[in-house]
Amino acid sequence: MESIRRVILNADMMVFVTPLYYYGMSAQLKTLIDRFCAFNSSIQRKRMKSALLTVAWNSDSWTFDALEAHYKTLVRYLDLKDQGMVLGRGCGTPSMTKHSGYPEKAYELGRDL
Repeated sequence: MESIRRVILNADMMVFVTPLYYYGMSAQLKTLIDRFCAFNSSIQRKRMKSALLTVAWNSDSWTFDALEAHYKTLVRYLDLKDQGMVLGRGCGTPSMTKHSGYPEKAYELGRDL
């Protein structure tokens, strides 16, 4: 975790990338975020930029509600500057994602930073 902490604190931006699992982030990403507790104040002082990139099989309008709320709370708590979210509805396989408009949206988000 020490090496990850150094990378995070040397960065200008954190991009949270996860597939949607049961309407939340992956356990791996959640574990990493839980470990921020040891250096929350250092992250808060940096006022880093952040973004969320995610995909889900489900394409209902409410699919990402819980994950969006969690991300927005994290942004508020860590004093991050949200740069946007790309929410890939109906992207259950790499092929489905590739043939959707979401890779282009992610590209545009990065290009516009």
